[in-house]
Amino acid sequence: MHLFEQGVVVRSADGRVQGFRWDSVTVLKDVIDPFRSVYSLNDGVAPPVVIDGFDRPEEWGPAIHGAVLQAHLPQARAALQAGRTVTFGELAATPQALITPTGAVPWPQIGAVKVENGAVSVRVREQWRPVTTTHARDIQNFLVLFTLIEELKGGGGAPASRMGWVIGGVASVLVVALVTGGIVVVKRLVRSGVSQGVTAARETATPSASPSDTPSTPLQPSDTYTPTPSPSEEPFDPVVLGDEDTDQTPITPDALLASSFTSRKGVRYTLKATRSDDCPAWFQSGHVRQILRKARCGEMISGIYASANSTKSNRIMVVIRVIPLRNANTAETAWKKLRPGSTDWGFMCPMKGPGSHLCANGAGSWSSAYLYGWTRQSHRYVIASLALYENLATGRSAKPWLSDASKAALEAGGPMVYHDGTN
Repeated sequence: MHLFEQGVVVRSADGRVQGFRWDSVTVLKDVIDPFRSVYSLNDGVAPPVVIDGFDRPEEWGPAIHGAVLQAHLPQARAALQAGRTVTFGELAATPQALITPTGAVPWPQIGAVKVENGAVSVRVREQWRPVTTTHARDIQNFLVLFTLIEELKGGGGAPASRMGWVIGGVASVLVVALVTGGIVVVKRLVRSGVSQGVTAARETATPSASPSDTPSTPLQPSDTYTPTPSPSEEPFDPVVLGDEDTDQTPITPDALLASSFTSRKGVRYTLKATRSDDCPAWFQSGHVRQILRKARCGEMISGIYASANSTKSNRIMVVIRVIPLRNANTAETAWKKLRPGSTDWGFMCPMKGPGSHLCANGAGSWSSAYLYGWTRQSHRYVIASLALYENLATGRSAKPWLSDASKAALEAGGPMVYHDGTN
């Protein structure tokens, strides 16, 4: 399989070679198990091609989805702005409503959209309502439809470009190379395995001391950190957080990530944006991916913070991951084996604004900076952080500030954010 800016060329096992343009192809994705997905491409002219068994699906899968979405979403938006209907099999989007087999649902009535166990639902007047019996895997270019619903729900009018996220690591580099102008990504498709997801980034920035830029070898620390637990004022027993059968904490960014925190050095950090992903995430690799897979993690919440009121020369960016596991014993076992500060965790970057260049290919990549991170366990959750300077400083004088930022970030994530507003 060869991926290009304008399309893809696939040679099947029988030797047949076919090419598809991104702007004319439709894509279907069927999740066989948590670690294998099968893609089907069809342009209505040549016979459909099934893509399965190629190496590194965590790279080409998101690349295909990103390129198809980037090619088709502007066409769909333009059609809606011109008053036309955009069809997706049994479903369709018009400027006024989402058309389903059971009738039209006006955009102002839709509060949210989700995909759970492959079923597509929208929330109407605080009640979830299935929109079709067709499985998400059988809806062509489903990411385009999902994005349109996200943009039009609540009666927002014809959609325009929205801010999203790109992800650090090989996969994001591949998609950036394919898609001119960056990657279009959408909010999480819950448990569908269809895509990586993202919330809109919030544009705020923030201060810290600037390190020396003296070159040195980036440190990969082996520190782990277990903070002294603080008492909760809420009338609930934290013991219930130790098992997924008793833990009622919502696995959402709002429930697991604080909006801001202040480090021990007095630096304030604000949440720039959040992500929800299947776990292990496609942008994770090596030892981290191996341990998380062995722990049978299913989902992961991530956020990125920036030091407040700072400039590129002294701004610190901190990524935090909150990973719920089956129980506290599983979390403890995984936590003791995970390597804090490793590039295997991957990084996240805003598409625009501070830190957006960190996921670019080449010398400006986040992986060339001095990195520092911590991990800890909180009940059935594993929490990990990774910090760097936005200017990619590599001097060892950066260590105290990055250690301070990444350690403080751990206390900004976890179940107690939901249960008593602190951690």
